[in-house]
Amino acid sequence: MRLPALFSVLTLSTLAQAGTPVEAPAHSHPAKPEVNWLTGEGANIGGFLFPHVHFQSVYGGTTADEVEHLGAGHHDPQRDGWTIQGFEFGTSLRAGEYVEGFGTYHLYYDRATDDWDGEFEEWFGKIKNLPGGLELRGGRYLSRFGLQNPIHMHGWDFVDSSLVNGRFLGDDGLYTIGGEVSWTLPVSWTSVLSVSVGVAPEHEHEHEGHEHSEEALFEAEGSLFSDTFVTANWTNQWNYNDFHQFRYGASGAWGDNEFGRTSQVYGVHLEYLWRQNGLEAGGRYFRWRTEAMYRRFGAVGEAHEHEHDHDHEHEEAGHHAEEDHDHDHDHEAPARRTLDEFGMYTALAYGFDSGIEFGLRGDYVQGIAAAGLDERFRLSPSVTWYLNKNRTLYFRTQYNYDHSNDFGDEHSLWGQVGFNWGGSEVR
Repeated sequence: MRLPALFSVLTLSTLAQAGTPVEAPAHSHPAKPEVNWLTGEGANIGGFLFPHVHFQSVYGGTTADEVEHLGAGHHDPQRDGWTIQGFEFGTSLRAGEYVEGFGTYHLYYDRATDDWDGEFEEWFGKIKNLPGGLELRGGRYLSRFGLQNPIHMHGWDFVDSSLVNGRFLGDDGLYTIGGEVSWTLPVSWTSVLSVSVGVAPEHEHEHEGHEHSEEALFEAEGSLFSDTFVTANWTNQWNYNDFHQFRYGASGAWGDNEFGRTSQVYGVHLEYLWRQNGLEAGGRYFRWRTEAMYRRFGAVGEAHEHEHDHDHEHEEAGHHAEEDHDHDHDHEAPARRTLDEFGMYTALAYGFDSGIEFGLRGDYVQGIAAAGLDERFRLSPSVTWYLNKNRTLYFRTQYNYDHSNDFGDEHSLWGQVGFNWGGSEVR
């Protein structure tokens, strides 16, 4: 079953292994995985627990007076000088043909408290290879929504999160505490449909709604999921041949938000990958990845704790409802609107057998003035040097040109160092 490979980060090492199974001799015991202690590949405890260690840190500066307002995600650079993006300690469980699991703890330096903090980002179990192409997953997990959201920070191609992911899905991404069922459709290509139901973890708000917070009628963070919500993701992988691969699909998420109303997020995603050597190791490669999202949410002004039980979500799609005022009462009625926003990113990567990769990403979010969210465009060229094919150690340089209808133009330059030890993770 190819579900884990479909949603994991596509690296040179995994491509080298694709389509080259190794059969054990008929009368021998299954071979133990060969351990590379330098990269962590094959390292295990008891043959069923596989540890992972990651570290990312950024050094640089920006022309912005308030650096933290430029970040779209919790792990983005938040100050001039050093930002410790985090240490991550994880373990993958592979207990036979049907049972897998994963857990990871993320330790980071919190600039707000000037102290270290951490949390268990993911902990889930899976039952796979069920009849009919089904797979079950339960626990706390990064929701399968598009291409970037299921990937941990250490697998990102850039120093920071895309604008649309951070704004629409939350500072840390879209997590679910609940259960998920995935179905590999019986078609000639790889096509997987996943549906998840659960609750959203508590949010720590740091990035949304800064620019216009004093004038904003609504708090932007209220649009995030806060209770039960549902996500659905459909992703296809089609190989035109060994050299050209496509991934494409659509996603959706629906549920209650922090205003006590509902939010909806819809997305489409597309990725094209060319490899000079096809499924063989080495060679140059080119990757083009694009995601576009649209969200619509009901919002309530600060007086929402006094509101009566009325719902005005019947406005025409794509338009903001007029603010309701009741001048016949002593107190002004709370403002209620349905707001919408569009955002997207597109990213290119061109890599060489030497480990050098050139990247370019463009981000755009439409903005909602009533929620204190600015219209924003960002262009980010980058250069990354991976020291080996396992990408155990890498150095990355990235420049960001930011333009906003609120703060104008800002320029940032970041240098990142990353360390990834261990084999592939259970996803």
